[in-house]
Amino acid sequence: MARNHVITILLIEPEMPEGVSARKLVVETARHNVISAYGGLEGLNLFNRFPKVDAVIIHSQLEDISCDDVARQIRAKSAKVPIAALSPSAQACKSPAVNRTLESHEPQALLDYLARELGAPTKN
Repeated sequence: MARNHVITILLIEPEMPEGVSARKLVVETARHNVISAYGGLEGLNLFNRFPKVDAVIIHSQLEDISCDDVARQIRAKSAKVPIAALSPSAQACKSPAVNRTLESHEPQALLDYLARELGAPTKN
């Protein structure tokens, strides 16, 4: 589904130098807005403040709350928002609230997922 507005992604990851900054850059390079959270609780607070984000990306290795808990709480507030989990093993976040689990070191897979879910371009 093509969108006529700017796509905004909520990116929730543990604070790691290579994590958020690299993925945020990839998503921003594809011309999407990114709201970054450096933990699950911060991500939930940001989702409460900005509930109309177009998609949510959650890293499976959050330290303060599980990926499953974050996804379930977001899903309870928004049945339709696409939620993807990122994991080094692509299987770490087994949650019924997550639409798809992607390998965290595959940036093109993330862009392809956003393109399928949101009609977003895969390349800049």
